[in-house]
Amino acid sequence: MIIDGKKIATELKLELKKNLSDRKLCLAIILVGIDPVMVKFVAQKQKIASELGVEMKVWEFPIEVLETDLVKVLDTLSNDNSVQGILIQLPLPTHLNTKALLNLIPAQKDVDALSENASVESPVVLAIWEILNRQRIDLIGKKILVVGQGQLVGRPIAINLAQAGFEVETADVKTTNLIELTRQADVIISGVGKPGLIKSDMVKAGAVLIDCGTSEQAGQLKGDLDPACADKASLFTPVPGGIGPIMVLKLFENLKILNNG
Repeated sequence: MIIDGKKIATELKLELKKNLSDRKLCLAIILVGIDPVMVKFVAQKQKIASELGVEMKVWEFPIEVLETDLVKVLDTLSNDNSVQGILIQLPLPTHLNTKALLNLIPAQKDVDALSENASVESPVVLAIWEILNRQRIDLIGKKILVVGQGQLVGRPIAINLAQAGFEVETADVKTTNLIELTRQADVIISGVGKPGLIKSDMVKAGAVLIDCGTSEQAGQLKGDLDPACADKASLFTPVPGGIGPIMVLKLFENLKILNNG
């Protein structure tokens, strides 16, 4: 089964719009650089914000921005009562301390749940569970492999699954026996951002394949999983149109929750 993330997101959006009809909320996004994938992500959030009646302000900075400048903006936004949510679009350039900057976001405004004191769940984790629950996927006794240990996808979902009591194996692009691990896995969740990293001959028949990796190749968004993997999977989330649209809606659900919702 190929998951239609856009259809699920539309259903979630209709329900969320009802809950936000009498709210006046503002989400601030910090965008550093002009990476095309990041720009598309921000545009997607802007579209959904408009449809939900949420104001969204984007603070754009050149890739060489100083960390002190971002600290000042985060301080301003944190103390601005007209701003109910703050998000830093990742990844940031390597000269910036991502962890330190994320931790400057107050828990009550951290819609992406990436600060150490976050009080809501990660949108990507919520999106993955939305799909698993809708399809009644039972993870008990399953061999689960999380590929990629990034702050946005791999780490949050690996921690969440482990805390829920499931046995989780982790890997990344440097893992020497990646093919062996993917062929043994009943469930693969990938968030590396390397197009076609996992080929169809690397997965077992009937596996659950959830692709959270997004990158650009020849002007198109591509996932970590080769599309041919769908032919062998019992469940497959494509890129684009799989996890991404659902994740954006979960982010706005977090905005609602953080504001007495």
